Amino acid sequence: MKILLIFLGLFGNQVSANCSIEPPIKGDGDAIGLIFVPGAKLLGSSYLPLLRSIQEFYPGSLWVGATTEWLGDMPNPIQIGGQIDDCITQAEAQGLDTTKLFFGGHSLGGIVLESYISGHADIAEGIALIGTWLPDLLKADNDFPVPVLTAIGELDGGGLSYLRREWEETVDLSEEKKVLTKTILVPQVNHGQVSSGEMPESVVDNDIDAELTEEEAHMNYGVRVADWLVLNTAVHTSHKWPGMVQTAQKNFEDYEKETEEFLAPFFAMHRQEQDGGISPFTEYAQALLMEVALSDQIEIHDSVLNAANFQVQSPNIVLDTQTGTVEVKTLTHFMYDLDPLDFNSHLSASTLKAKMKSADSIYSAVNLPEQNVFLACSELNQIALDMAMSVASETALNRLTEKGRSLSLLADEELSWGISPWETKALKWTDNGDGSVSLSSSRLTSDSHALLFPGLHYCDVLSPYRALEWIYVESLRHKFAFS
Repeated sequence: MKILLIFLGLFGNQVSANCSIEPPIKGDGDAIGLIFVPGAKLLGSSYLPLLRSIQEFYPGSLWVGATTEWLGDMPNPIQIGGQIDDCITQAEAQGLDTTKLFFGGHSLGGIVLESYISGHADIAEGIALIGTWLPDLLKADNDFPVPVLTAIGELDGGGLSYLRREWEETVDLSEEKKVLTKTILVPQVNHGQVSSGEMPESVVDNDIDAELTEEEAHMNYGVRVADWLVLNTAVHTSHKWPGMVQTAQKNFEDYEKETEEFLAPFFAMHRQEQDGGISPFTEYAQALLMEVALSDQIEIHDSVLNAANFQVQSPNIVLDTQTGTVEVKTLTHFMYDLDPLDFNSHLSASTLKAKMKSADSIYSAVNLPEQNVFLACSELNQIALDMAMSVASETALNRLTEKGRSLSLLADEELSWGISPWETKALKWTDNGDGSVSLSSSRLTSDSHALLFPGLHYCDVLSPYRALEWIYVESLRHKFAFS
């Protein structure tokens, strides 16, 4: 990264900035401008069809500008100031009003844009992030100096996983900020359809097949951006369209309701994976290990630990001799995909590592005969998958059946004590190259009477949340990315 910045510093000024300006197509009210930053390896001019769609839906006077001639067709923090200045200069040369400016960005362009505007908020009335979002690198919230629209496509292979988090961070804003800062789903469109024309291979690889034409996709994106501009211009300009503002407000109520309903399975499975400092699914899995129903005698309490503490701690059983009840204390650690840029990954745990007590150790604690049965981790994986499928929408399940990769759950890899440390193991996904994927877990168990580490049942488990992201995203992405 340092070498790239030095290179850009030396040669960035030699790349002439340019801007494709299109004047307003309507003349009603105070004029505003919308300047757009493209995604990686995408030409600025390829966004003009989308920008024209926004102009069509916006009821007032809106000029648009697409920044172009980025070094290597890569938006970057060195050039963005000059690119924006050039757009403003060109617009002024054409006699366009530049006193009220909005900015938009797609994918990498949105990341570069939000970083720049965070330090130059005085030039912006707001920013529209399409197929991108405010990253949680320095802070985990959506508090920003200007209003933000975050719009992510239902079939955005690189972005859909972030929609739940962005929605929740927007909900947590003050009521005043939520009037103009919005996070919404854009139905049936993918990441590449923000732009036009041929897509770079990297975009196609990470995307999901779209279900609308390019023109229809631009309408879906365009009307939402236009409605957001109406909400903002009604506040920040002297001209108001009472009927249009009410329509935009009603539309956003519908967009937000649609988004919340779409995300309901994601909320549910995220809570199953982790809820505060516990994993409800680990507690559920512990109960499933036992073939004898002991619900009146057993309480299961989980704790989520970091890697260091998880490495050295073991689950345990606490017997209350007065009441005869048994408390089983399980432990959970989450592994995650490497995501240093907070972009194009998944927010579910890549592996849920569960340290549980064996069924026999619990039977022994309540004076029941031991069964010598150890439930396979693959069965827990199937239960997680079934749980996710039970909450997934009919549309998502149909996509999985008609277009998605098939998934087979393989037998566990049985580990031995002291040979291969289980704590370093993870779920193993294998793309078989024929439209199918295999998944296997590692399992480590011990007899309840073992001298060392007695009565343990350790499993790598498929999180219900990761299972849901498999259904909605990874089974459908052109290039399989789970590992």
